[in-house]
Amino acid sequence: MRPKFSEIENSPRKVVITGIGLITPYGVGREQSWQKLLTGHSSTRLLDDLSNQLNQPVAGGVIPDSQLSSTSVSSKIPFLTEPSITLALKATEEAILDAGLNLDKMPKESVGCVIGSSKGGMASFAQVSDLPRMDPEAEIQVPNSFWLQCFPNAASQSVAAHFDLQGAALCPVSACATGFSSVMRAAELIRDGVCETVFAGSTDASLLPTVLGSFQRMGVLATDFQCPKEACKPYDRNRNGFVVGEGAGILVLESLEHALNRNAIPYAEWLMGACGSDSTHLMQFDPTAESLTKLISGLLKRTNISPVEIDYINLHGTGTQINDLYETRAIHNAMGSLSRTISCSSLKGGMGHLLGAAGSVELGFTLLAMRDNLVPPTVNLEEPDPLCDLNYTPLIAESKEIKTALKLSFGFGGHLVAGIVRKWNRY
Repeated sequence: MRPKFSEIENSPRKVVITGIGLITPYGVGREQSWQKLLTGHSSTRLLDDLSNQLNQPVAGGVIPDSQLSSTSVSSKIPFLTEPSITLALKATEEAILDAGLNLDKMPKESVGCVIGSSKGGMASFAQVSDLPRMDPEAEIQVPNSFWLQCFPNAASQSVAAHFDLQGAALCPVSACATGFSSVMRAAELIRDGVCETVFAGSTDASLLPTVLGSFQRMGVLATDFQCPKEACKPYDRNRNGFVVGEGAGILVLESLEHALNRNAIPYAEWLMGACGSDSTHLMQFDPTAESLTKLISGLLKRTNISPVEIDYINLHGTGTQINDLYETRAIHNAMGSLSRTISCSSLKGGMGHLLGAAGSVELGFTLLAMRDNLVPPTVNLEEPDPLCDLNYTPLIAESKEIKTALKLSFGFGGHLVAGIVRKWNRY
């Protein structure tokens, strides 16, 4: 039976997720990406041009430009050359369609967006360095506002302009935890009554020599792989780094009352998110995993959820030696004796690390896992590290009912974000 609105009004304001838009290295679109992920398919491949420039093999996931050409754009938006903006617009369009929203019938001041990109428009930033070398005739063709697309808030501003949103337009930045931080912030806007509906997520297009060269010098990129499809191996004894991918994930969040009023069927309820930090080192975490353990344990306590109720954990799982062991230890510490029985997986072995977009894309896949009762596999996990001993769902998807899921996202600099979603049940 549907709850009475009077009951909803007298209870804490609930947030539900009603739409998903995904652009990933697996494909342009939610369902195409999801089906390829379930097959254990790896989308990573060798990028010859970048490999030559860096003098090292580089694997990455790439989205063909031709598949994005159908994105409708508005004359209000001057940032038409920045790929991260194109990805965000395309993913937002799909999310709105999936949610069944009619923006023309909604008060524009009640609709906002929280879309991060962690670094801004890196492709545009790379072009800025060419401006001083342009001849006068070419320089005059550059729009005055071109440099604005380098800002981290360019995607959020563009989505707000394109859809004529008049609610809050925000852009959290928390490195590779940006996507999940954005969803958490969007839920807060709805809970606080600032917005009824928020488009939330992130976008990233960083397959550029400057970005990959930096990661290469940091020693976090996968090396010495026989086949690019097998380069990233989360939780495997032979793991040695990640590969970089591009993409965007945008979710539609609504107040429960708004969703019920328009007869929407949510994917899930957003229960709660939590942020923490581990400032041990720019690129490394405290081996004891104390900060992450406290974050997960505190989140479970505040949501009044027992570890036995967690059906699935979507892990950050980058495929680096320290990160994977850190995450494993935190799960053991927080979940106790149940830790080895909970189904987990990392999605980065097959689609690469989407950097700022990783958290929202992976949350989108988590919601699809709940919808279809399928735990997605950890691709390339062939020889498990004895120290990484959780149930990572290696290679093959697992059929399992998923009612409650925990999602983890981390970022360089010590950003830690965790959140819990529960499958929607109207009765």
